[in-house]
Amino acid sequence: MRERPRDPETGLPLSSILPGISPGSVDGWSVHTRALRERQAGEDVIVLSVGDPDFDTPPAITERAIEALREGHTHYTPAGGIRPLREAIAESEGRRLGRDVGINEVVVCAGAQNALYTAMRCIVDPGDEVILLSPPYTMFDGVVGSCGGTVATVPLQRENGFAIDFTKLEAAVSGNTRAILLNSPHNPSGAIAGPGEVARMADLCKANGLWLISDEVYADLCYDAEFVSPSTLPGMRERTVVIRSLSKSHAMSGWRIGWALAPEFLAEAMLDLLNHALYGSPGFIQHACVTALTADIGELEEMKNAYRARRDIVCDAFDPIPGVEVVRPASGLFCILDVSAFGTPTMKIAEELYAAEGVSILPGEAFGTEHDSWMRLALCQPEPAIRDAAARAARFFSGLTMAEPAQQKAAGA
Repeated sequence: MRERPRDPETGLPLSSILPGISPGSVDGWSVHTRALRERQAGEDVIVLSVGDPDFDTPPAITERAIEALREGHTHYTPAGGIRPLREAIAESEGRRLGRDVGINEVVVCAGAQNALYTAMRCIVDPGDEVILLSPPYTMFDGVVGSCGGTVATVPLQRENGFAIDFTKLEAAVSGNTRAILLNSPHNPSGAIAGPGEVARMADLCKANGLWLISDEVYADLCYDAEFVSPSTLPGMRERTVVIRSLSKSHAMSGWRIGWALAPEFLAEAMLDLLNHALYGSPGFIQHACVTALTADIGELEEMKNAYRARRDIVCDAFDPIPGVEVVRPASGLFCILDVSAFGTPTMKIAEELYAAEGVSILPGEAFGTEHDSWMRLALCQPEPAIRDAAARAARFFSGLTMAEPAQQKAAGA
């Protein structure tokens, strides 16, 4: 059992889960925080260190929120979402997945993060283990820890396009394992698990009696590969929780609406938990989300095409730079830059890049010290800024000296 922390002034005991949700010793976001502060002060900086879409929410959605406010949708709403939104989600997700989705499978939450936590809290007990594919989204560890669970990480094969290493994944399953968290399309790499990988993952879960939590937030931003949801495979609907939101696809990150698709028994348990933790999300926002899911909104394809174009600009800019290997993403809002050839901590590179060129890129250390060989660049600035930032960063990296082979190997370990 974890030792309970105590308030340093009163000595009163606090929850034993707190150490499990505390940030690590490496502050991988320090350059990002500084960049935000200096940009607000008017400095010539370009922030490429966070995946917050730069586009405004499409006007039809915003206008519907204003109308809903004027219509008086400012009161309490049911936990798990108003019926019109749950119906819209069920219909939209049914088209996307190619299967029927019942309204009782839909749980509306305050963003995908809240949906993930709510599902995890209903599945994981203290001492249970959840397998994460590494590098994981930065919040996954804390979600598991906040439920009292422990994390087992299985590294994705970076040299093979961040593919799943099933030999290691199968070996990681133990008697304490309760769930596998699959993030595909993947943040940070943009890799998409192929149909064969998804099928093998499904077989592994069925053979070992495991839940599969499928984070599909980026499923609407796929560029070059086929996406398959594990919930569509035989025998998986009853053991899969799908996590979704409008934050990325509809440029609605600040609206804080996401949802889970879950088997009805689990969905009901999630609703019970939300009654205590959230109650209901704002009604006027939910009505706007109905419009987001049902209206013909041309801006969605325009935004997706813009992200694809930005991706190509970044990849083309870095491709000829010695020491920088760009992993071309098949989806999402990020590019991975493998900088292991320089043998330098990525936090140090991020600091020096920002000091020299005013461009903030997230160091791999933000995802754990074992990822100190690559950096994540977000495609969340207008194209002129992306071109400018790519040129500045390329100039910076062109001036770096590559390390000796032994140092490169250590950096890529």
